[in-house]
Amino acid sequence: MSMNMKLQMRMSQQLIMTPQLQQAIKLLQLSRTELEELIDQALIENPVLEESREGQEAAELERLESHGEKPVEPASKDSPVSDMDWEQYIESGGGVFQERYSREDGDEPNLEATLANAATLQDHLLWQLEMSNLSPVETAIGEHLIGNLDDDGYLTVSIAELIEMNPDLQEDILTAIQKGAISLPPMEDLSPEVLDLKHIPLEKTPDKKNKKAPPVFDEDEDPDRETTKPVAVAPQAAAVVESVIEFIQTFDPTGVGARTLQECLEIQLIAMGMGDMLQFHIVHNDLKLLENRDLKKVARRHKVDLEEVLEAYRLIMALEPKPGRPFGHERPQHIIPDVYIFKFSSEGSDSEDQVGQYRVMLNETGLPRLRINNFYKNLGEAKNNGKNDGGQNSLTKEYIQEKIKAGNWLMKSIEQRQKTILRVTKSILKHQYEFFENGINYLKPLVLKAVADDIEVHESTVSRITTNKYAHTPQGIFELKYFFTSGIDQGQGEVISSKKIKDKIQKIIEQEDNRDPLTDIQIADWLYKESKIKVARRTVAKYREALNLLPSNRRKQMF
Repeated sequence: MSMNMKLQMRMSQQLIMTPQLQQAIKLLQLSRTELEELIDQALIENPVLEESREGQEAAELERLESHGEKPVEPASKDSPVSDMDWEQYIESGGGVFQERYSREDGDEPNLEATLANAATLQDHLLWQLEMSNLSPVETAIGEHLIGNLDDDGYLTVSIAELIEMNPDLQEDILTAIQKGAISLPPMEDLSPEVLDLKHIPLEKTPDKKNKKAPPVFDEDEDPDRETTKPVAVAPQAAAVVESVIEFIQTFDPTGVGARTLQECLEIQLIAMGMGDMLQFHIVHNDLKLLENRDLKKVARRHKVDLEEVLEAYRLIMALEPKPGRPFGHERPQHIIPDVYIFKFSSEGSDSEDQVGQYRVMLNETGLPRLRINNFYKNLGEAKNNGKNDGGQNSLTKEYIQEKIKAGNWLMKSIEQRQKTILRVTKSILKHQYEFFENGINYLKPLVLKAVADDIEVHESTVSRITTNKYAHTPQGIFELKYFFTSGIDQGQGEVISSKKIKDKIQKIIEQEDNRDPLTDIQIADWLYKESKIKVARRTVAKYREALNLLPSNRRKQMF
């Protein structure tokens, strides 16, 4: 066997992902907000790109005409507005800020809805803390505690974790105790969490002035590695933190600062003056039985009648398990649709964007339109004048041409993205036409391959283009992925959409008797009896869980 070196020519096909192709694919799956951010970043990084205002005005005019609205014309010189006495207008109250014009379809929120910031739970509690008569050290403890509350108002750290995260806080507490600035609460009144810390000795903070010899490390140990030694918690410091926690638990909303659901409910019952009543003892001892609604066993354990337990159950169920619920969670984000689907009369003229009585139109409002700056375009196309400039002009021209090429590719990719959204939406409209006419009961099973074959693209392209894209339709605003749904075979070639079945399950549960809720088997029988839909009990349970609906034993109300 001889081994020789020789040259061979072969032909093969290979997919190479160029940076331009990767950018085009990335643009497909970007949401509208992310696309706007990418365009803004491109305007900053690429000097040859600029924003075209003419395209925005044309798109806004087209959108207003499609809604049957008329654009506001600027006042002419002969208009009575130009002759108005503006000083008299302001003095008469006309200068007061008026409510912003809002469209009837509710697509754009009023300006007032975007100005006011809702008060957060932390702001509400810090305001109460500032109004309290606490020492500076206790106020600092309270600020740390409030900062570690979650959105529901529960304390997410233990006393030991709080002191470990803030080692200087313990030293300040002990110093304040020695000076008499803080009164130490009775040790017998401490909670079990604090009592468990009594056996931990308090380590003194080393004096920074005394220099110690460098530590000796093992051969396998890295001397540059940072090591953190757990901070020992002093019982006195833990007792002060516990007292501040109890003080915060008296704030509004009642139940805030609790560490468990049980403690939260107990705080509310104590605030209502029921610390020694049946409701408190049930929460303190039999909360698990209450969650399982085993009220008969609760009555036997407390040796009371079932009616008394029912009365206590009613009151406990009226308590707030999440005290921070009314406060500043994140404001809802208004969805800006990427495409509009309008219904026209049958007398309308046919166009390439029209399917039946519906027309599909891209939402170009607010989306920056790009173009190449004419100055840089001419500079990139200019010929060298033949002067010896050390190659500076050629380098500059090469740089400008590179930026122009990148800008043209970006604009082409954005245009291709918009065209693909339009084509996919039109294909969805053709496949789900009955849904747009009659609602969710007429939603058909649809897979990506059907749309991909219709517009002659790959399934991955349809998947990317329908991610985080929304359509404004006569039935409401839906994500484009909403129209792709699996189905359940009913036999004889009939397939029913899973979303239709979920909608029927939800309506059945909403209309059931709360004292005698339907089981999954009964729901399956009801679907077949009323709608001739064949589903198994496991399928009903699966769809019910997907809708975040509880099983029948958890939905049952005792009164």
